Amino acid sequence: MKTAFPYLLFILPFLTSCLKEETPLPKPKPGNVETVVIEIGFPYLNQVYYDCETNNIVSKNTKYDWDLSFESSTSGYHVLLNTAVGMYAANMGSTDFNSISSISGASWQWDNPNGDLNSTAIGNWIGKNEVFIIDRQYDDNGNHMGYMKFQLITVTDISYTFKFANLDGTNETTYTISKNYSKNFVHFSFEDNGKTIELEPEKNSWDLLFTNHQHKFDNLTMPFVLTQTLTNKHNGVLVAEDNNNNFSKIKLEDTLRYSFTNNWDEIGHDWKIRNNTNNSFTIDGNKSYIVKTTKGYFYKMRFIDFYNHLGQKGYPTFEIQRL
Repeated sequence: MKTAFPYLLFILPFLTSCLKEETPLPKPKPGNVETVVIEIGFPYLNQVYYDCETNNIVSKNTKYDWDLSFESSTSGYHVLLNTAVGMYAANMGSTDFNSISSISGASWQWDNPNGDLNSTAIGNWIGKNEVFIIDRQYDDNGNHMGYMKFQLITVTDISYTFKFANLDGTNETTYTISKNYSKNFVHFSFEDNGKTIELEPEKNSWDLLFTNHQHKFDNLTMPFVLTQTLTNKHNGVLVAEDNNNNFSKIKLEDTLRYSFTNNWDEIGHDWKIRNNTNNSFTIDGNKSYIVKTTKGYFYKMRFIDFYNHLGQKGYPTFEIQRL
């Protein structure tokens, strides 16, 4: 030991000097500014899933393709309404499925527009056997799509089982829908006596969803459906907002000073401004958004239009750049 200690003292300065000479990895260069046009169309029919990193539309469906979505994780049990068409649900306070035959006494509830799974219309239903009425709202021609009564029975780590029927009791069906662990939610339609719809892409493959979606204004009793941009919040996407017309100046190091949130509707609808006189839209040029993607990269984006080259609305157009 007497000979080893001086030897260690001798080599420590050399180790320290070696560590000091190490240089940090260079910062990645920002990507190119890309211009993207999303075709929701008018009257705002499509739901479009978009991936920032590949700058690609991953998938597209119409808002009328589904009614409910079921949380698809092993322990998941939440059931969401189709907010793109403005659905409501009413807990009828009964466990007797056959006793519910009208909407009399219904108190309509809706899912929290920010995507909070602890604030949904159906809520924590496990073990309660409550009967709900689902208001399917209206199609594009103004025709009401009907009411369904709906009762959740069980959920396991692989599936849900539930019962549904028309209010008059016709077409009663007991249905089992399987979870898909690669997705946040599995979708379901009441059409054709019930069918599973594979709409949402694999959860690591998309960041933003362009769609109609409910928004609750403080001065209105019920939510209002607006064209919005939602995030893949259930798979880690975060968003910060900059309202100072800073798009060209925002750099990667600026992400340290922004306050990020996982609200589903943080981008939302207010990047466009509606003219109440003629129902036209202009873009709020001060707003920029910083998106942290499912893979942890940062992108900045700003909207520049809501119309296509033919002057048709329903075409959100934005600039996006990897920081």
